[in-house]
Amino acid sequence: MTVRNIDNAELSRLLAEDPGIRLLDVRTPEEYALLGHIPQAVLIPIDDFLARMGELDPNRGTVVVCQHGVRSAAVAEYLDRNGFARVLNLAAGMAEWDGPVENGLPQGHSSHTL
Repeated sequence: MTVRNIDNAELSRLLAEDPGIRLLDVRTPEEYALLGHIPQAVLIPIDDFLARMGELDPNRGTVVVCQHGVRSAAVAEYLDRNGFARVLNLAAGMAEWDGPVENGLPQGHSSHTL
């Protein structure tokens, strides 16, 4: 199955309508902190993804995000091939996201990685 790409408008609608949707940001901690992220996004950098995939619920809808939509598409396809339900990719990535943005690292993340 091919993962469906979505745009900003569809992601905004999903976030408003489905509070259970997971927003997975696969960029580096530096990109997440300095370039901004969607407020409810969970950071699992693509380099750590395979080791941390067990943290994800395969039954929960997931939208994968990166800076331009390329890394997120690869992760989304992997999730889809491995039995995750309702996986979507933000096609244009954070580079074109026009919704709310926060800066900084998630709580508990060491700032010395910057």
